Amino acid sequence: MRAPQTGALHAVLAHRSTEESDPIVVVMPTGTGKTETMLSAFCHTPVRTMVIVPSDTLRTQIAGKFVTLGILPRIGAVSGDFRCPAVLVLKHGLETAEQAEDLTARANVIVATAQVLNSCTPEARASLAASCERLFVDEAHHMAARTWRSVAALFSDREVVLFTATPFREDGRHIGGRVVYAYPLRLAQKHGYFARINYHSITDLADPDRAVAAAAIEQLRSDLAAGRNHLLMARASSVARAKQVVALYEELAPDLSPIRIDTGVAGSVRLKRRGQLVAGTSRIVVCVNMLGEGFDLPELKIAAIHDPQKSLAVTLQFVGRFTRSGDESLGEASAFVPLQVIGVDERLRKLYGEDADWNSVLCDLTERHVGGARERTDFERAFGSLPREVAIRSIHPKMSAVTYRLPASASWTPENIYDLFEDRLLTTRLGINHKDKVVWWVSREATSVRWGEFASFNELVHHLHIVHVDDRAGFLYINSTNNASMHEDIACAVGGEGTVLVQGETVYRILAKVNRRVPTNVGLLDSVSRNRRFSMYVGQDVLHAWRGEGGTKMKTNIFAYGFADGRALSFGASRKGRVWSHDQAIDILEWVNWVRQVGPAITDESVSLDSVMSGFLLPEPATERPAHVPLAIEWPFELVATFSERRKVSYGGHEFALFETELRPTTQSADGPLTFELVTPSWSLEFEFKFSPDETPTILPLLDDGELVTSFGRESLAAFLTANGLLVTFDDEVVLGAKGYLLRPNREKRLFPSESIEVFDWSGTNIQKESQKVERDPTSIQYRAIEALSAEADWEIVLDDDGSGELADIALLRRVDDVLEVLLVHCKFSSKPIPGARIGDLYEVCGQAIKMNRAKSMPDLLAKRLFRRERDRQITGKTGIIVGDLDTLAAIVGQAKYLTLRVTIAVVQPGMSVSVVSEDMRALLGATDRFLAETYGMKLRVIGNR
Repeated sequence: MRAPQTGALHAVLAHRSTEESDPIVVVMPTGTGKTETMLSAFCHTPVRTMVIVPSDTLRTQIAGKFVTLGILPRIGAVSGDFRCPAVLVLKHGLETAEQAEDLTARANVIVATAQVLNSCTPEARASLAASCERLFVDEAHHMAARTWRSVAALFSDREVVLFTATPFREDGRHIGGRVVYAYPLRLAQKHGYFARINYHSITDLADPDRAVAAAAIEQLRSDLAAGRNHLLMARASSVARAKQVVALYEELAPDLSPIRIDTGVAGSVRLKRRGQLVAGTSRIVVCVNMLGEGFDLPELKIAAIHDPQKSLAVTLQFVGRFTRSGDESLGEASAFVPLQVIGVDERLRKLYGEDADWNSVLCDLTERHVGGARERTDFERAFGSLPREVAIRSIHPKMSAVTYRLPASASWTPENIYDLFEDRLLTTRLGINHKDKVVWWVSREATSVRWGEFASFNELVHHLHIVHVDDRAGFLYINSTNNASMHEDIACAVGGEGTVLVQGETVYRILAKVNRRVPTNVGLLDSVSRNRRFSMYVGQDVLHAWRGEGGTKMKTNIFAYGFADGRALSFGASRKGRVWSHDQAIDILEWVNWVRQVGPAITDESVSLDSVMSGFLLPEPATERPAHVPLAIEWPFELVATFSERRKVSYGGHEFALFETELRPTTQSADGPLTFELVTPSWSLEFEFKFSPDETPTILPLLDDGELVTSFGRESLAAFLTANGLLVTFDDEVVLGAKGYLLRPNREKRLFPSESIEVFDWSGTNIQKESQKVERDPTSIQYRAIEALSAEADWEIVLDDDGSGELADIALLRRVDDVLEVLLVHCKFSSKPIPGARIGDLYEVCGQAIKMNRAKSMPDLLAKRLFRRERDRQITGKTGIIVGDLDTLAAIVGQAKYLTLRVTIAVVQPGMSVSVVSEDMRALLGATDRFLAETYGMKLRVIGNR
């Protein structure tokens, strides 16, 4: 027998010797011989056994194995005189207990699906279970939780063994039971039971099915040309989807004779088509639940997973397995999975979390040729040793660290952690990277329960620890989920004696790098009062805390949000020495790159603490209407980041997704009611802010109210707006936050340089006509702007995105090396036929520019919104594309996450004369320019008239 089979058998026998009845789980990767292990466990003590399987196909196969005892007689595992068991194959439900007793009296083994067992009457089901002394469940990961509970209840006092390729069901949850044996995937691959799997994430928002199919077919043709006798299995989520997918393969590869095998096909036809696969006359098969567990065809080495909403583990094992001697000549397997969300493939994250060995079995080719991915791969390969219990790619540390100065005689001795933690180590190996000087491990800390004193058990907490030594800069950093201390013992163990913690007010220097920083949490320590030594202030109370009470209080910690490096971020700092953020790293390398900036920042003597403290924007409660002109109204960031088609606004029977709406101020006055409208493609509603000295601002409808529609029901649109708040930007850089706080920067105005205002030739243009509309009117401002701007560079996409919910009137995109350049243009008509110095002509267009500040922070949202809006236009027979096509735009969307985004915002107002532009107008443009630069690092172009 194979090593995994003997190991699993001994684990089952060891459990059997304890006479315990709790369900146990045996985890054996596909292809390592689960069925023979099950037969062996039966033969060792041959009592009447029920075997539950997930499908009719597997029921027939398992029954056949028990009838002959499989290969056990041939390999000598059973020998001498013996009889094979009598097997009852249960194909339909039983009506009476007597019928069940009659059948089971003649059987040693009963094989059934859970569905057939549950279709029996309760009396017959109870009789069947009572006659059996043992329950085996094969491919247990397929059994739904409710089904499993109903079956397990029948065997609550007897032996229950679940055999599975993965301890996680396809919904991602654990199947239940105690794992007594798990054969590692890495050993299955090492000993030739399992192939390496090349994993490809395919991004194509235009037609993901076609993209996945095309990539998989290309791989199949390549493998066949190389002499690999491979087959392609395409998996869909339903019979209806399988019909759609097989039609696609018939179109793309008719010469490979694609076939469909699922429950929508007659049994005789399924059998015939399987024969075609085995014979190789068909090279592509489309299925729903694969081809039935236990179907042995190792040539199926390519998986195209069109609907990957479920766990990938089982499908990947299916294509990766080797089932016969000599299968290794088949070579490596390939999997193609659509990546619908730009960014990290969450399915891979979950996969690594299910089993750390996937880290070595899978080769993610999606990012192989991307610079950032190469750095990540090189970083991971530099670990000479890695823990086996936890996959390095399943670790996503919080952005947090304490910082130590290294002494002149600093050492790098990560191995000292073994002695420091001893039996507290969960990971028996440390993850050590000597090249980059990083070490990580997981500890288990036992603490007493808080509700009693017990010697037999306690609470067990697992903590992640990461240490990085940056000896060039002279710092050692520690990240730990255990915040009970500053971990001086770890610092000295790894860096040597004399390693000193950086603490005190100097740590607050980390906040100096944050532009437009707003404190949200402040802790104070009273040096006089013993009754109230420490207090924490949040929200509007921060203003009170910041100003202090008679100079007797000292700040112990500050948390603030703002902008730096072209993105929104947050930073917290504690006098004790800890620096943290609400962000979470994608992996350890991202944390290392983040933390390297901390030491130099908090020890930079050129940054005065007074300048740090005076640079905060202190939130004030908005108790009355701000005396400023509103420029822009936006959804709060939390809503924008989660925009979904499931959240809609409704009025008059017409519904639109939130991202299809636009918020516009309806006043350009510094006094009077603060009103705005919510605009959709077919209707608009007007609302007003109401201010009160005792509560946050409320939002009320001026006339009719709309509704917000979600999966949970409907609610008043005004109530939704009030509950979530809106972000309002006024002139002079004043901002009303979503939570009802005012932020007022206290600094000199910045005037936009007159010489930086560009002038276009507007001859032949009606400067009071803004949009070119469908007919592309050559006398419009938009038409002339497109004509001039598209000639400036070799743009891949020039897009007219004008309309409600627009990102911009014009969007221009191109890829240059590893940079995605985006120019978003906002046009505004002139209020008069002659150019002049009218500030009213700038309010709206500057407000539109300010609302673009988030475009750089969410490149996936920017690119996907442009794509989605253009796709919807083309469905109605229209198009906004002037240069390029939808396929090019889809390709840009697919590559967006790999490219550095460089965004420029242009405001176009031919009614502004550069020769007479006023100081107020330059101040408004200067504030807009500074806002875009300080928040997301974007450039502003201003285009006017002579």
